[in-house]
Order: sequence, then structure tokens, then C-alpha cells
Amino acid sequence: MKCKNHRIRSKKGIKYGYCIKYKKEVPLFCKECDVIEYKEQKTLKSRTNKQAKREKERFSIIYTDLTKCCNCGSKIGIEKNEVFEGAYRQISIRLGMVCPFCKKCHDVFHNDIMFNLFYKVMFEKEYLKSHTKEEFIANFGQDYEYKLSKLKK
Repeated sequence: MKCKNHRIRSKKGIKYGYCIKYKKEVPLFCKECDVIEYKEQKTLKSRTNKQAKREKERFSIIYTDLTKCCNCGSKIGIEKNEVFEGAYRQISIRLGMVCPFCKKCHDVFHNDIMFNLFYKVMFEKEYLKSHTKEEFIANFGQDYEYKLSKLKK
């Protein structure tokens, strides 16, 4: 554990310790101080039961079999992946915008923008069969069909 007042600084590439409480240079690994104040440790936030239940019960509005990869057909190492990630992850889970990918295809999904947009556009089209484009944009922030057409040009 480190003292909350101890900092590591450097002068001309040489590192040294500094105490912000006493405003003076101290040894790099300060253990001599008799008034060491430790940082409070915060506990990690665990998943709520409600969230864990939602993740277990994920479904897809396009794919009925979530035990095989929707891209290559493999049945090994399948991960259910939300098509719209980040801030839109919970909405994706709730609306069934989930794709089953094997590990390899999952990595491609997150690293290849065209592959990613292909699935986003596919789910957007499925969503638009029962909702309006304005509702989609309100839920997911943008029109991915338009974004894909701009990238193809």
C-alpha cells in the first residue's frame, strides 16, 4: 500500500519521491515516514441479480439458434454479443439485438468496421419492420444504414 501523500516525480529523467503533505523530497519508496496515510480501498461494484438475469436470458430477433456462430457456423467457444455496444448495450439486450459469434468472429466484429456495420445494418432493418426510423435513432443514436452507404463511397 502506498501513502496517499507520496508521489513519484522526475527531474531530467531521474525519478524521485515527493511528499505533498510536507512539500519536500523523500526517498522513492517512502517507508520512513511515521504519519503514513493510506488510501481508502473502494470495493468493486458487482453485477446486480437483475442484470445477471438479463444477460442469461438474452435472445435474438434474427437468430433462433444461439449455440452456433452466425458468421462461420462453428459451435466452439460461442459468445453472445450485443450488436450495439457501449452505451447502447442494455438497449440491445432488451430489444434482442444479439448475435452469437465464435471467438475468432467476435474479434473480427470488434476490429473490422465494415463487418461490424454489416450486422448493425441487418439488425436495424429488422427493427424497422416494426418501428420507425426516428425510434431507432432515438434508441441507438444514429442511422447505421446511412453510415454504411457513406463508407462504401
